[in-house]
Amino acid sequence: MTDTARQVLDALHEDLDALKNAIDAEDHDRAEQIVAAHDQRLRSYIQDNGAAAAADALQLLLEQQHTLTGRMRELRDEAAAHLRAERQSTRAASAYIQAGTLA
Repeated sequence: MTDTARQVLDALHEDLDALKNAIDAEDHDRAEQIVAAHDQRLRSYIQDNGAAAAADALQLLLEQQHTLTGRMRELRDEAAAHLRAERQSTRAASAYIQAGTLA
């Protein structure tokens, strides 16, 4: 692997670290920018190095992406649970108010 290819691969890993940090900080605009830059960098890396030649080097990157995707699913599920709880709380409060006005 050339030094340039190694530098790009390192930058791809750094992109995913930065994306994780942006997601954890709930900086969605920054996360979107990172994803766009990462996608462009990854496509360029594969074009320059060939998919077959890059496969081994990309395996660790893929594992890092899977870990990050799992974290994103956890956050999505947590947000969905909070939304469900909020809706249930709102319905309960509305029912309580309505019951009070009927009495």
